[in-house]
Order: sequence, then structure tokens, then C-alpha cells
Amino acid sequence: MVRVGLTYNENHHKHDPLLNGYPGPENPSRLDLIFSYLSDNRFLDDGRCFLFRSEPATLEDILRVHTKEYIDRVTASIHQSRKSFGQDTYLCESSFEVLLRAAGAVLHAGDVVASGACDHSFALVRPPGHHAGASNPGGFCVFNNSAILVHFLRDVCGIKRVAILNIDAHASDGTYGIFSADPEVLCISVHQDPSAFYPHTGFIKDIGVRPALGLSINMEMPPRSGNKEYAILFEDVIDKVMRKFDPEIVILECGFDAYYKEPLSQLDLTIDGYYDIIGSLASQWKVVCLLEGGYHEDIGLLTAVVLEGLMGRRTIKDGIDQIDLLASRNVNTRTEFQEKLSRLKLILGPYWELDNPLLCSVR
Repeated sequence: MVRVGLTYNENHHKHDPLLNGYPGPENPSRLDLIFSYLSDNRFLDDGRCFLFRSEPATLEDILRVHTKEYIDRVTASIHQSRKSFGQDTYLCESSFEVLLRAAGAVLHAGDVVASGACDHSFALVRPPGHHAGASNPGGFCVFNNSAILVHFLRDVCGIKRVAILNIDAHASDGTYGIFSADPEVLCISVHQDPSAFYPHTGFIKDIGVRPALGLSINMEMPPRSGNKEYAILFEDVIDKVMRKFDPEIVILECGFDAYYKEPLSQLDLTIDGYYDIIGSLASQWKVVCLLEGGYHEDIGLLTAVVLEGLMGRRTIKDGIDQIDLLASRNVNTRTEFQEKLSRLKLILGPYWELDNPLLCSVR
């Protein structure tokens, strides 16, 4: 039986844009919707999902990634919480405690998988983290949870090869900046074309720097890309690269804003798309999921879909009519996607032998 661990930061309500003086989409209702759905549908009652209480991360955990100067700026800004901390980034009086609790839940989610206590895990935490750099905030993100977890897995748990896969609609620019020169971390980000979309970076040409050229992969998904485009991308590139890299653990930056109902982006993944991605990952590797974006009413439903994908079972059906969904999008979406996919394969050519699953030429 597959065992899945769940962690969360219990004090997340203390990080609230209303406490900062303004409403915003990244707010406590996100986790409330998730836990209401899981409770109503008895996801914690069948002996396969285990909810763990977590201790806060320490400053040492945070300092493995973020500079002391940046942390000092975070703590100083908390006392001026009515001011913006960064683009779309806010802080409240209790935000630092919330951030430490969130990072602690992320580390616990990694630890239960690395130790073998669980096969997979999901850290249901907020605020998200993938836009945060070593010395800067971004989006709604202050600390980069994925990066904090990578360093914990390496320094404390003895895990050496880690893959980070972002499926949030927005490019994982903070994670890219932290690991673009790290030859032991594979960073893949699949996101909406950033040409006219936040964070306006994460282009196909961004493949990292020496000594890790080719270990950063960015795919610009045209607006209204859906299940089929994602399936082709995973089959043609991502699955092959992941198998060659052969990570000990996969960290999934699990954004739910690539969903067709998301108001802040224009991608068309549905329940089937999410289940297929998660199920494929979980059938091959140990997976630690971290909650990132997603600001719509179905965030609880999609969390349950991810859990079912991790557990390798399927009870939630996809009710969307794919014909109607395809009919509503630009007729050039598939053509534009194929052009971008061809360019991605071309630029990765010197680093990955994508046509030969037995060879890898990472430099």
C-alpha cells in the first residue's frame, strides 16, 4: 500500500493580505478550501494519507539558501507591514513565524520520504515560494521552499541528486536563479509563455550556466495549452530527461493555476491532465509535492486529484468536455506549441540525447 504524508503550517491564517490592509488572491481561504474538501471527502480516513504536525524551520535551515542580509530585510519589513515588500509580495506582523512554520512543514514532508516513512508527500503550505530568490522576494513568495528543501535533503538526509519540476502557470524564476549553476539539481519549469506574462522570464533559451548547462529546462506553453500539449511535452522531453538524470527524489512545485478555471492565467489543464502528470511521476520516483499557486474554487478538488495520483488510485472523474474546451481556444495553439517544442529540443541537443533513451551527455 502506498503511504502519502501530508504536512501544513497550522498558523498560516496569520499571513493574510487583509492584515496588510488590502485584499488579495493569496490568502488563508486557499488552505481552508483544501482541508474542507479533504475532510468532506474523507481523504484522511482510509489509512493511506497521514497528517503530520511539523516544527518550525530554524534560521540555519533558511540560511542554507537565503542571505543573512535578506532575512534581516524580511524581519525589518515586518514592522512596516503596511508597505509593499516587493511586487505583489506582502508581509504582516506574524509573517516570519508563518514562513518558518511553512518551511518546517516542507522539511518534514521531505524527511518522511527520504527516511522511507512515506512513499510520497504533499506540503500544503502558504505563502508559495518558487518566485523567491536568495536575496529577493517575488510574486507572493518570500522564502524559496524548494531550495530550502533541496539543501536540507543534501546536508541532513544525504540525498545527492534532486529534480525540481514546476507545473505552476508562472515560471519558477527564483528556483532557477538559485540552482542554475548547480550540477546536482535538475530544474524543469513548464509554464505559460512569459513574453507577456509574469515573471517575464523563463524562456526556452534559459538553460543554466556552467558547470550546469542543460540542467535547467524552461518550456513556454502557449496560452490555452491543455492536457494534450502537456502529454506530448512530457513524453517527448521531460520523461526522457528525468529518466536519464535519475533523481533520488523529485520535488514538484505544484501550482494549480495551470487549471482551466484559473483567473490569473490562460492554461487549460483539467483533472485528467493533473492526474496523468502526478501519476506518472509517482510511478517512477519518490515525490515531494509543494503547494504553489492556484486561486480558484477547485483548489481542494485538485489537491485530492494529486493525492490520488500519488496513491495510484482513481475515483475522481473529469467532467469537462474536451471538445468544447478545444473549440474555445485559438486554432494556432497546437502549431505554436509544436514550434516551441522543436526549439526546446534543438537547444537541448548538445546536452541530452533525447532520441536515445540509453545515452546522456550532460556536461
